[in-house]
Amino acid sequence: MKVDISFQSLLQAISSLGITEKHKLWELLEAELFPDDEDSPEDIAEIQAARADYKAGDYMTFDEYRARRAERLS
Repeated sequence: MKVDISFQSLLQAISSLGITEKHKLWELLEAELFPDDEDSPEDIAEIQAARADYKAGDYMTFDEYRARRAERLS
């Protein structure tokens, strides 16, 4: 079934979703956009570990990375 919804209405609907629903939508879109990309169990484990690190605050911003790299090179 095709439903005609404006893109703006879709964006507003998405912004009203909770985080769990947004994650489900993300997974659905990822499957639609990359149907042939089948992740290996190792890839899935790495992705889950990276997401857990991010949620725990264990990450470096790009600006922090650039600053540290500049310090090492000087």
